[in-house]
Amino acid sequence: MEISKNRVNPGNAADAGDHLASGRRYGGVDQQERQRQRKERLIAAALAVFGEQGYHPSTVRDVCKHAELTSRYFYESFDGMEALFEAVYLSVARELMVKTMVALQASPMLPEKLAEAAIRTFLEFIREDPRRARVILIDAQNVGPGASRISQEADRDFVALLSGFIETLYPDVNAKLVLNASLISNGMVGAVMRIAAMWVENKCETPLEDMLRNMMVFFVAGIQFIEDMMTAKDGRAPIKRTERPALPPGHTPAQA
Repeated sequence: MEISKNRVNPGNAADAGDHLASGRRYGGVDQQERQRQRKERLIAAALAVFGEQGYHPSTVRDVCKHAELTSRYFYESFDGMEALFEAVYLSVARELMVKTMVALQASPMLPEKLAEAAIRTFLEFIREDPRRARVILIDAQNVGPGASRISQEADRDFVALLSGFIETLYPDVNAKLVLNASLISNGMVGAVMRIAAMWVENKCETPLEDMLRNMMVFFVAGIQFIEDMMTAKDGRAPIKRTERPALPPGHTPAQA
């Protein structure tokens, strides 16, 4: 067999057969579908590898070994490791968005209930699979410009979701109350992401309900502030408050 100088040769006979059958149906599956399946295997393998050892120590060889594919198939779908990381990040972010939307659709259309449903879904999502947390909360910050861009775009998607709910629940928030729903949402999403990253760094030792209760403080305070402004005659909330905003039903202040 002549060895090609321009490409990686198939690692085994099965690979060689697949290469020769390029463009044809193999085992009842056409080339495009086989490539899609291989790409999904690489993304799943990368999530496992990145989740276990982090992005920077990981190599193409590590991912291909876990996926049980040769490096030839890696470069069939990805230019390099950063491109693979971006695909993994997008996969995780899309899964989180779907779960969040399902939770919101099942929630009563009340501000506190919606906030609690979204935050609980996020915390459960990263706790049930710490590999997701490492990808979206830790490694995404230092992989490269492409990953940073995709991370920012995903954040904007969640900001837009939250902003949309604020404007739906409080139609006058931007005009009459002179507040910016997008800025408010950016602050809330940023706070949740930062606190969640700290939780992950501590291996999620703090009970989920405690994390939820502390994160809800930002949302309950924001909701109370907006509602105060809505009821104030001059459209401005009082600077001083003597009462404490109520927490959602089922939540009680932590004992000192």
